[in-house]
Amino acid sequence: MQFLLHSDVLLQSAKDPVFFQNLLKESQSKNIRLWASALQSYRIASQEEGKNVLDVSILNHTAKELRDCMKEADFDSALSVSAVRSFNFDGLIALDAKAFSATDIPVFSPEEIRDGSFESKDTSPAVPLLDLLASYPDTLEEVETEMAEVVRSGRFILGGKVEGLEKKVSEYCGVPHAVGVSSGTDALLIALMAGGVGAGDEVITTPFTFFATVGTISRLGAKPVFVDIEPDTFNIDPKKIEERITDKTRAIMPVHLYGQCADMDAIMAIAKKKKLLVIEDAAQAIGSTYKGHQSGSLGDYGCFSFFPTKNLGGFGDGGMVTVREQVLAEKLKILRMHGAEPKYYHQIVGGNFRLDALQAGVVSARMNHLDGWLEKRRANAKLYDRLFHESGLKDDVIPPREIVAGHSYNQYVVRVPKQRDELRNFLGERKISSEIYYPVPLHLQDCFKDLGHKEGDFPHSEQAAKEVLALPISQEISPLQQEFVVESIGSFFRR
Repeated sequence: MQFLLHSDVLLQSAKDPVFFQNLLKESQSKNIRLWASALQSYRIASQEEGKNVLDVSILNHTAKELRDCMKEADFDSALSVSAVRSFNFDGLIALDAKAFSATDIPVFSPEEIRDGSFESKDTSPAVPLLDLLASYPDTLEEVETEMAEVVRSGRFILGGKVEGLEKKVSEYCGVPHAVGVSSGTDALLIALMAGGVGAGDEVITTPFTFFATVGTISRLGAKPVFVDIEPDTFNIDPKKIEERITDKTRAIMPVHLYGQCADMDAIMAIAKKKKLLVIEDAAQAIGSTYKGHQSGSLGDYGCFSFFPTKNLGGFGDGGMVTVREQVLAEKLKILRMHGAEPKYYHQIVGGNFRLDALQAGVVSARMNHLDGWLEKRRANAKLYDRLFHESGLKDDVIPPREIVAGHSYNQYVVRVPKQRDELRNFLGERKISSEIYYPVPLHLQDCFKDLGHKEGDFPHSEQAAKEVLALPISQEISPLQQEFVVESIGSFFRR
């Protein structure tokens, strides 16, 4: 939960550090994050000769919020109410809660926080699949600084911010070059284009993945050739790849689904033997490793997504392609600018695949925290594993298997052999979010009917589509919430 401290609490904290330390201690014990207004904190610190007693997250206000609140008789109170609403906080902490009786926001005294009586006003524990704002306090200052620098520079497309992120990603992945693009989908598309894939070519991939993997192949007039998955990893089965290779095969596109790398040793051995390109779809796998090597460094191209829900997400679309050879990196940069080199001179047809500077700045700031977030996700996965092991649900819920160390848990996906959809509805009634990635394998999608596939062609993918369920795993989830998730699943199966 997240609460804003009103200015009267901040003033009391400045005068009485013990009061504040007690409030902070009690809040931490109840998994409450405290916020303070930058403006109110500054004014109070100035009054108290610069004393800094605030160990809380600081928020800023927009110019419009300040103008609107200046029209009110009580500027401080209006500013607090505005902040609670705009940041969607759980409530306000104020010494004089009655002063806010005319508002509809929840207001609590420090005593209510300390004795826990505020919890009586809360409903059953809600467990979101992902709370995009929960990690914002960790990055707020860095992100807003990056965004302000972009706005003040007037350079919104490519430029220094994009180049900085490219350098950061290439160093992180251990690959000489990285090229920023407009989305994870465009990362796949431009990698295929740079690899010369076009009409009449075939690309081997999995039918159990997000649509973009196969959609980009089809957009170039190439044919997606499906290979079934391994049931324990949900990734493409290398043992079945060679039998699908023809003289038209140009590339293999493995997907590191949910954050677990595919069996890249086996895939790269086949590609080398058959002289094929390997394009890693690592959209869900930034920070995933395979035998000590980062995803995106294993094939000829690595393709990442910075969609907001990813482990490393921006505030909109964005993507990146990693590549070893400089000549290919230069080709990618030409392709993302409509194939122009120099400007307005075109020898090849590219597209508008440019990464904008605002997203590059946001992702760069958030990337400073990526390894810490992944560490928390991996710890959360281990806790889930233990809770499920102790629950006695082994026949009802099958946790994911980490075959090779380095899973980044972009999703924590269990198998539910029976009553998956009923379980999901039950969890929803308890305000526990979940998701099905993915309910229909791509070989059975209407738009790929011309490929001639039918139900039963890829049985492991079809079975997975009927059984998978993603549970909340983000770095913000608490142990109590995880226990509530497993307890609720147990309640469903023991009814």
